[in-house]
Amino acid sequence: MVALGEMGLDYHWDTSPKDVQFEVFRKQIQLAKEVNLPIVIHNREATEDVIRILQEEHAEEVGGIMHCFGETVEVMEACLALNFHISFGGTVTFKNAKLPKIAAEQVPLDRILVETDAPYLAPHPNRGKRNEPAYVKLVAEKIAELKEMKYEEIASLTTSNAEKLFRIEK
Repeated sequence: MVALGEMGLDYHWDTSPKDVQFEVFRKQIQLAKEVNLPIVIHNREATEDVIRILQEEHAEEVGGIMHCFGETVEVMEACLALNFHISFGGTVTFKNAKLPKIAAEQVPLDRILVETDAPYLAPHPNRGKRNEPAYVKLVAEKIAELKEMKYEEIASLTTSNAEKLFRIEK
């Protein structure tokens, strides 16, 4: 095991009371700290509360990943200050998805990751289809374009970042 997650808050469907989500989220962060593993954060329409709880629970002690990041640069900076990596999925390739593109342009190279979120959020040109791990290349290609780098550089960099975060020995 290299991390705990996904954990976090989800207000989109409004099927779980917020107080219950808060309690469970806090317990999961505490567990991650006990076992000294990074955490993978799910945040859907709950950014302010996610950041507040991460701060209050001192999640920076273990750090982790902000999964499928699509927030503002200011939120990204708050996450970086909490020792989190910023991970981008298929949404960064969507034509009208401005926030992930702006964040991808500005995220520090040592804190960027890519992901698929399979089976959801397939990147362009596969949007609307079932996502799969092979499509992560499309995400990396888009980020390389946004950062004016070569695909191979982004692929190598994000692999190295994941290995360091998850303490994977080569």
